[in-house]
Amino acid sequence: MSMVQFNRTRVSLRVALGCCCLLACLGGAYLGLPAYETSIDAQAPTEEAMAASLDAYSPSEIEPIEFAALSPEEQAAVRGAVNSADRIYSDRGPSDEGTRFAYRNDVTNHYFVGYEGSIYLVRVVIDIGYPLLAGSLAAGGVGALLVASGLWRRRSE
Repeated sequence: MSMVQFNRTRVSLRVALGCCCLLACLGGAYLGLPAYETSIDAQAPTEEAMAASLDAYSPSEIEPIEFAALSPEEQAAVRGAVNSADRIYSDRGPSDEGTRFAYRNDVTNHYFVGYEGSIYLVRVVIDIGYPLLAGSLAAGGVGALLVASGLWRRRSE
């Protein structure tokens, strides 16, 4: 009799495996979210000085975006890159869909930004982990099925 009671209080293997799959789903989903890397490639006080330091641009091609015109997320990224020692700011999360930075997978964007009396050549690289996101969704589906079938089996016993 006590053996039957012990089996009823025990967590089924399906439920335990399902919970592990659901936890793996959460971790994979977080790691698969877009990763943004904003870096400062060059800094100069004027358009002419920036053009002199970069061979690919003439002073007339350099039209810096005013810092205030950027979205709050873009401002945080530029400010973080300017203030960091290695001139790189990394962030992870949902896409900002900013007005200036086109957030697409594995695309590098270059923009000139006017900030604190200088012009910065800002580079933005976005990487979305599509395989990780797809795998985490699959693990979540399997986990939900395992938990549901384990609970259903236990209920019918």
